[in-house]
Amino acid sequence: MSNAYVCHFNVQPIYNELEGKSPQRMNQVGRITTVLCIVVYISTATSGYLLFGKDTESDVLTNFDKDLGIRFSSTLNYIVRVGYILHLVLVFPVVHFSLRQTVDALVFEGSAPLSESRKRSLTLTVILLGMIYFGSTMIPNIWTAFKFTGATTAVSLGFTFPSLVALRLSHRGQGLSLGEKFLSWLMLVLAVVVSIVGVIGNIYSLKSQSQ
Repeated sequence: MSNAYVCHFNVQPIYNELEGKSPQRMNQVGRITTVLCIVVYISTATSGYLLFGKDTESDVLTNFDKDLGIRFSSTLNYIVRVGYILHLVLVFPVVHFSLRQTVDALVFEGSAPLSESRKRSLTLTVILLGMIYFGSTMIPNIWTAFKFTGATTAVSLGFTFPSLVALRLSHRGQGLSLGEKFLSWLMLVLAVVVSIVGVIGNIYSLKSQSQ
């Protein structure tokens, strides 16, 4: 539950865009997708371990960059790569949706909704894609990006922002009990400390590897 905002930050904006929406239907969608994800994750983990055994990498995709020592090894490698490409194609619109909405709200505050301006939507998409592709070429290892994203963005979405929202509501008269205020401040302080320690640790790790 503590990571709900991190893993499913795009549920609310997507829900607001649906026609004929209702909490019951959305809950049903959530249950179905959760079951499907569990099945896919278990199948992937089990298949990777059965195929590679103790040589299974933390990112099982890296295991498919070499000869597997089995029949039709190259064919299987290409199937996995194509499957991952299809995965990215299907996931990208869902993830990019929230990013584009957030940037639009920050840059074009007070303007018409993004859904009513195809030109602005296309322009933002092209600019953001260009920045993403440029950044990806500058980072040699995807895990480097994951580490810093986890230490900053993930912590902010999951812990820093929720605690700030709770404290802001308290100042606006939405009475919080003394215990709730204490927990909000505690979560905020811990989130900031964890984020700082995580960033410093990642930088130290990169320097150690370079040496």
